[in-house]
Order: sequence, then structure tokens, then C-alpha cells
Amino acid sequence: MDEATLASIAEFHAALVKDGIGKYDKAHNEMPGYSWKAYCQYNYRDAFDWKGSKTPAEPAPAPDVYTIQEGDTLWSIAHKDGTGGVQVEDLIKANPGIDPTKLKIGQKINFGNAKDVIVQPDIKEDNETSNSGDETIRSIQKTLNSRYGTDLIVDGFNGPKTKSSLIKALQNELNKQFNKKLVVDGKWGAETKAAIVTVQKGAKGNLTWILQAALYTEGYNPGLLDSIFGKDTESALSKFQKAKMLTADKKAGKVTLTELFAE
Repeated sequence: MDEATLASIAEFHAALVKDGIGKYDKAHNEMPGYSWKAYCQYNYRDAFDWKGSKTPAEPAPAPDVYTIQEGDTLWSIAHKDGTGGVQVEDLIKANPGIDPTKLKIGQKINFGNAKDVIVQPDIKEDNETSNSGDETIRSIQKTLNSRYGTDLIVDGFNGPKTKSSLIKALQNELNKQFNKKLVVDGKWGAETKAAIVTVQKGAKGNLTWILQAALYTEGYNPGLLDSIFGKDTESALSKFQKAKMLTADKKAGKVTLTELFAE
């Protein structure tokens, strides 16, 4: 096996040991769809003890597009020969609209900018862990799921589904608080725009939280997502308005929210 493969096995084994995986797992031939498939054989100890090379071989270039085959997962795709050292998190970032748990045979996976990321194996301390995704995005996704039943994958990566869920949250609140009778479809349209109420400094509640979450996902940090429109939220909103060349009135009205939520 090449060094990149040995590196992935060693890291995967360390993660399994840390999480206590393996005590009650099924055997290879007990897994649905895998009873007929041969499995690889290799020297586990050599793989587990691998510490990296001073001169690792550079992985082959990654393709522009990969077509899902039977048994594929993002993890297996990232570690196929010829994927250029691309990692799972790179694939997720390059494909924000996909559901990693529901890949379909024939589905196209875009390597996009991910193929430019070449990860070379290096020496890691035993206690070093990797943590993908943004914790605040993860918190936003959890809140959207629990408060509005949006059924998002809580992965910490911002994408179209997270944005659509924020619009659903906004539509829900406009209906609940102002009886706007909007269709809660997660789409920004003329009816949703017409129903907008202005949110400004001093406001408190779910509408303010939605504004804070939307600003954060667009790269404008409002500080603590506390549902209170204070100076940090006002500052983030002002920066967003200036960047979009809007009137920097520090109020979230129809024009600003359209720029924030529309495609």
C-alpha cells in the first residue's frame, strides 16, 4: 500500500479506538450488501504504527467530477487512488447541496476547489484530534432542527439547505407573530419580501436570532447568537450593508433581508 493509504488507516484506527468502536460491531459478512464482497488484507500492525515519511509521494491529480458507484461513501471516495489526497471535509465543502448519508449510484460529485487541496501525511501527536465543520454553524443547524423541524444534517458546513431552512424559520415567525399567512417553503419570493418587518437595535426574540444566524452564515459575525439586537449585531449588519453597497442604516428591512436571503 502507498503511504497515503497507510496514513488513512492509522488515523482511522486511532479514531475508532478513541470512540470505543468495535466492541459490538457486526462482522464484514453480516453487513447488508457486503456479504458477497471480498475484503482487503494487510498487515494491521504496520499500518497502526505508521508515523509518516520524510519524503511522501505526491498523490495523483484529482478528477473534476466523480460518479458514485455501488458501496461508495464520501470517505471511500476521498481515499480512492487518483483523488489527489482530497479529504471528506473538502468534498463536503465542494458539494454543499449533497446529503453525505444518502448518496445515490450515478450521482455526480464535484471535486471543485477540493482537488487543489493536497494533504501530505505528517507526524501527529497521539492526543491530536481533527474537528471538521464550524461549531457556530452546527449550533445554528441544531436550533433550526429543534425549533422549526427542518431536518438538517448537523455537520457544521453552511450550504443551500441551511440557507433555505433559515428562510423557513423566517416565514414561520412572520406567520406566527404577524399572521402573514406565508407558504413555508424555504424560498425567497415576492410574497415573503412583502411580508418583511424591519428588525433593528433593541429588538429581541426569534426574528433577531434568525438575522444573527443569517449574518454569521454570510461571514459577518454578530457575536453571541443571543436573540438580542445589540451593538455587535448592529456592527455586523452595518458591515454587511456596506459590503453590499446598501444604505448602512443598521436596520434589517426588505432591501437588506432580500440581499441576505435571496439567491
